[in-house]
Amino acid sequence: MTLLGRFRLVTRFIRRELAAGELTILGLALLVAVAAMSSVAFFSDRVEKALTTQATQLLAADLVLSGNQPASDAIRAEARRRGLQTADNITFPSMAFAGGQATLAQYKAVSAGYPLRGETTVRLADGSEQSGQLQPAPGSAWADARLIGRLKLKLGDEIGVGNARLKLSGVIVREPDGSMDIYNFIPRLIFNSADLPATGLVQEGSRIRWRLLFAGEDRQIADFRGWLRQHKPKGTRLENVEEMRPEIRTGLERARRFLGLTAMLTVALAAAAVALVVRRYLQRHWQQVAVLRCLGLGSGEVWGLFVSLFLLLGALAGLLGTLAGFAVQLGLMRLFSGYVGEVLPDPGWLPWLIGPLASLLLLAGLALPPLMGIRDVSPAAVLRNELPPTRQGVVAPVLALATLLGLASWQVGEWTLAAWLLLAMLGFLAVSGGLAMGLVLLMRRLPRGGQIGWRFGIANMARRRWLAVLQIASLSVGLMALLTLTVVRDDLIGAWQRSVPADAPNKFVINIQGNQLDDVRDAFAVEGRPQPELSPMVRARLIAINEQPVRPAAYDSEQARRLAEREFNLSWRAELPPGNQVVSGKWWEDGKRVKPQFSVERGLANTLGIRLGDTLAFDLAGTTYRAKVTSLREVPWDSFRVNFFVIGTPGQFRQQPASWITSFRLAPADEAFADRLVQRFPNLTVIDVGSILAEVRAMVDKLTRAIEAMFLLALAAGVLVLWASLTATRDERLADIGLMRALGASRAQVRRVVLAELIWLGAVSGLLAALGAMGIGVLAAVKLFSLPLLLNWWLLPIGMASGVLVVTLAGWPLVGKVTRTPPLTVLRAIA
Repeated sequence: MTLLGRFRLVTRFIRRELAAGELTILGLALLVAVAAMSSVAFFSDRVEKALTTQATQLLAADLVLSGNQPASDAIRAEARRRGLQTADNITFPSMAFAGGQATLAQYKAVSAGYPLRGETTVRLADGSEQSGQLQPAPGSAWADARLIGRLKLKLGDEIGVGNARLKLSGVIVREPDGSMDIYNFIPRLIFNSADLPATGLVQEGSRIRWRLLFAGEDRQIADFRGWLRQHKPKGTRLENVEEMRPEIRTGLERARRFLGLTAMLTVALAAAAVALVVRRYLQRHWQQVAVLRCLGLGSGEVWGLFVSLFLLLGALAGLLGTLAGFAVQLGLMRLFSGYVGEVLPDPGWLPWLIGPLASLLLLAGLALPPLMGIRDVSPAAVLRNELPPTRQGVVAPVLALATLLGLASWQVGEWTLAAWLLLAMLGFLAVSGGLAMGLVLLMRRLPRGGQIGWRFGIANMARRRWLAVLQIASLSVGLMALLTLTVVRDDLIGAWQRSVPADAPNKFVINIQGNQLDDVRDAFAVEGRPQPELSPMVRARLIAINEQPVRPAAYDSEQARRLAEREFNLSWRAELPPGNQVVSGKWWEDGKRVKPQFSVERGLANTLGIRLGDTLAFDLAGTTYRAKVTSLREVPWDSFRVNFFVIGTPGQFRQQPASWITSFRLAPADEAFADRLVQRFPNLTVIDVGSILAEVRAMVDKLTRAIEAMFLLALAAGVLVLWASLTATRDERLADIGLMRALGASRAQVRRVVLAELIWLGAVSGLLAALGAMGIGVLAAVKLFSLPLLLNWWLLPIGMASGVLVVTLAGWPLVGKVTRTPPLTVLRAIA
């Protein structure tokens, strides 16, 4: 055969097979798998670009020195000597008030030259927008739309910032480093750093982050970074392209990995559908292979026809799946944009290739071993009525597992983790399959009385129990995930909210100075409110345990490293704080003079390896304080009372300047009291726990919706497994239904049989999903959140109803063709 003739044969073969529609489910399974993988690839690529290639704009500089104290003159002088540009950026949360109202805001005081990289965009009173290296003039301020809305402001109004009154001259449209601020969910206000002293907000205990920005040539920045690492003060850190906001980078990396895990679940389920479809397709076409061999085609030529067909289908599904993945990624980026900026860079070329390559790889790993069997079909097989034996051996399972392992490592970026992921996924599916098998075998023992539909529906599942197990396990995984993310999540949040006492404080007041204690108590007494419990607080850094220096790099846990780097809020008191419980050691006696001691929260002690009797050394403003740990405490953090990781004996830090903190409960009708308190003491910061919890829950909802989107793809893959398994047994069903019709069964009775089987499949899948979701809820409540045992028995009917609805809607259109087939046609085909 000439090359042109071979090309025409391949073209006609591919066109006919695609028109027949037998490979539709295979194409859909590949499309769903590719959409899941490529959406994560696009998400990762754009986030990485936002955190790297545009990092200088997100930092507003090339390099940043960040700390809780202003940078020294020596550092500024060295930067100027090296020819670097510098600017100041001072951020802290405090109360803003106007028109008799007050709200918590994130302040940012900027100096001339800000931003050194990127642009600030502000809307002026005439409606025009200006962009560039802009700062508010002294005596003026810019606010974002949230602050303007909460305080009902308009441009030209005055806003109270501590002791200063600033004129609102612009609306913040975009600030380059705004999305990288840990308090970016709080309304924001920018003013000139020249106005900072007049506010009176820079006091002991103020939560101020001093950031000195640097910009220059790449070589200058690299050299200066090396110098800074040697000379930067304790308690400061460098932020640059590689080291900027590690908590955001880590959080987004965890989100990417989790989305990758859910994508791999989708791929695993889609792989099952691919394997079923390929198996049935080759079972139905082996005689066609024998006919082609009889017409003179060699085994390699016939094999090439089918390989060409699958390659074209894989490439087409890869292309369409990549486009679908890009659309899914757009939704994901809307949810995560608050962490990496509103305007994100376009994805690179690599994610566009990942989808088609993954489709071809998945198809090669699962379809190539069965396709190799085509070479063993001889021309004489045309006289047979059964599939000739093929020699696949262990090639098929090994290649399939290698394919899944490769795709998993591609998604999570680590071979070891990918291997554990694959084992865990297979184990989970095995457990689900085992439970499904047990339920199917149990159904065989159910009484067979009643209507013909229910009786034959149970019989069909019991007769094809392995396919039933595969269908149930696949569907239950997707349904369980969705039930966990919806019903169980709401149950956990509700249980946590119910665990909080009804009289729990909902307001925290910080930055109270020592000379304001009596006046603050008087403010509560005048309005007839209970006296607040005021606790002193100083900030100190843990520098040694048993005279061994604390080195963050020595800890394996990321949480331990961050705790070792941070400053702690220390307090001192005579009596054990309300709600705290000593679990080891003994609390010091009240009313007696005692030597300096420390009481440490048990979780902190476990994380940092602190034991009872250890000697801790804290650095507090250049003074070292040493004392032994004489007790470990269990602290109820969810009580919303003022609590501390480390507490000292009375007067232990009395010589150090301190601020005070308190918490109290305020009814919604009494919110004006907080406004009056801030107006009387402008330096105080009132933190509304309710609003913070609302913001946190909103962020959790965003993350949950992103995960739900991925699990919807997993559920779609489970539905494709259902379709593939129904298609794989289509010939058997045709035979069953043909015999039933020949024996006098009506079309309505046949529909009831098929509907009964679908309902049983859905009910069992939903039951397993509900039991799994209930187990996850109990584990999370007891082990993770220390909540009461959580058992929502409504999950069982909800899960079963959801399963029945999904399976019936998915399976009924496909089997409709089976019920409409005339019995004579079926019997002739069987004969």
